[in-house]
Amino acid sequence: MNRRADKLGSTVIHIFSEIRRAYRLIRGVLSAGLKMQWLAKPAVTNVVFRQIYFTGVESVPWVVMVAVGVGVLSVYNIVDFARSIQDMSLIGQLISDLLVTELAPLIVTILLLSRSGVAVVTELGTMHVRGEDLTLSSMGISKEEYLLWPRLMAFTVCGLILTFIFVFVSIWLGGLLVSMNEEINFIDFLIEVRRGTTMEEIVMLLVKGTLYPMLSAIMLLNMGCKVGREPNLIPVYATQGVLGSLILVLMSDALIALIVELL
Repeated sequence: MNRRADKLGSTVIHIFSEIRRAYRLIRGVLSAGLKMQWLAKPAVTNVVFRQIYFTGVESVPWVVMVAVGVGVLSVYNIVDFARSIQDMSLIGQLISDLLVTELAPLIVTILLLSRSGVAVVTELGTMHVRGEDLTLSSMGISKEEYLLWPRLMAFTVCGLILTFIFVFVSIWLGGLLVSMNEEINFIDFLIEVRRGTTMEEIVMLLVKGTLYPMLSAIMLLNMGCKVGREPNLIPVYATQGVLGSLILVLMSDALIALIVELL
């Protein structure tokens, strides 16, 4: 009994310690980034641009390819379902509820984690192992401003933009390809999508498209900073960072759904 109590107590203390560590990390990074002083520092802006290019621009082809596949499958099945029950007005509502507000933010976040998640943890971990963070501190350079903020900003901004690209491509190309099979007229399809999309769902897309990549980036940065000086821990924390980000995003999605249902 005492052994179980000790184990439970250790687990609780570890969880609160991780939450406190993540909070301090978030506070430090946001404090460094929102002051906007980094805009006057070419070294930092160069890192920001490189992170945006790596995280966002290079991910566009993958997002487009996945969006086409998901869009065609989703639109075809939704249109087929609406025709089977002879209620075409459901097309816009189903696409808005499923494809726009649910699938798009989740799939884009998963793609970002697949492409950049391991890289973020590996880069930060390697810098810690080599002592580059200590070198930056000795030169008076803020680690939060130079290393962490560019990656958090790139994930958040690029995640939102890629989410909108995913929605646009999946709806337009998916609807166009399905209409070529004479399942539905393309113009009628767009009209139904417009009717089924509300301002609340657009706001929800904005919230999820920003929140999910940001939470993922925070988890990855936290794991990258935990590596310490042991290089063998880099793949361990990289895996934990990606899996932890996925779990955090899914928990956030469930929490948002619960809040919306209660409201």
